[in-house]
Amino acid sequence: MYKILLAEDDSALRYVYSKMKTWMEHGFEIAAEASNGRAALELLEKQHFDLVITDIRMPLVDGLTLLKEIKKRKISVFSILISSYNEFEYARQGLILGAFDFIVKPVNEASLAEVLERAKIYLEENKQSCEIDDIVKAAAADCGFSEDCSPLVKRACVFLSKNMGRNITMEEVAEGLNYNKDYFGKSFKQGSGVTFNNFYNAVKIEYSKRLIYTGEYKNYEIAEMLGYANADYFTKVFKDITGMTPAAYRKKANN
Repeated sequence: MYKILLAEDDSALRYVYSKMKTWMEHGFEIAAEASNGRAALELLEKQHFDLVITDIRMPLVDGLTLLKEIKKRKISVFSILISSYNEFEYARQGLILGAFDFIVKPVNEASLAEVLERAKIYLEENKQSCEIDDIVKAAAADCGFSEDCSPLVKRACVFLSKNMGRNITMEEVAEGLNYNKDYFGKSFKQGSGVTFNNFYNAVKIEYSKRLIYTGEYKNYEIAEMLGYANADYFTKVFKDITGMTPAAYRKKANN
């Protein structure tokens, strides 16, 4: 369930919103409520929420000021504004401040469902993107280089992140970044200290760890997904990089 912080000064409306079935139907739950933006900020500093749904007009700290503070304090949370028909300009300002979307009052189950469906897609895509970025960063750490590497290496990491679901060659990466293959290979090693192929294997093995952890795939299925010739070769590469076989890692992950 994605956790929502609901910021609304009208207690009667908070009660109405809390009774709507749409939240649960779309994978959300109202985890906490706040009667103004100040109280919402205090909760955001203490707890993690996936989404803030806030009215624009509230006492002490209004919805727009709340968004400004979220941005200023670099709090990682998505936000949706609730506005009246005559507050479109405020809603527009909210979108500029980073709000994902807005709902016009009176809020009903149908309009809420539309917004939550869009929010859920966005949250899932963002979660997947963050997980992939973590995989590439972990592989970089395993190979001994950090985010302070060369711009070319950074761009290659971004390219791999966007193409994690398929097996690609160094030629494809070089072409995708508008480099000559030989120049790219040489520059990648100079900028990272490892060859591209060694790094890409580290990325794939890091990705395979996540797939093993889910328990949804057999080793030969993971080998196919990652473009290895067979499960035996996948096992060899996995052991070379991690020091254990996929089977041993699977057993460790399940304990």
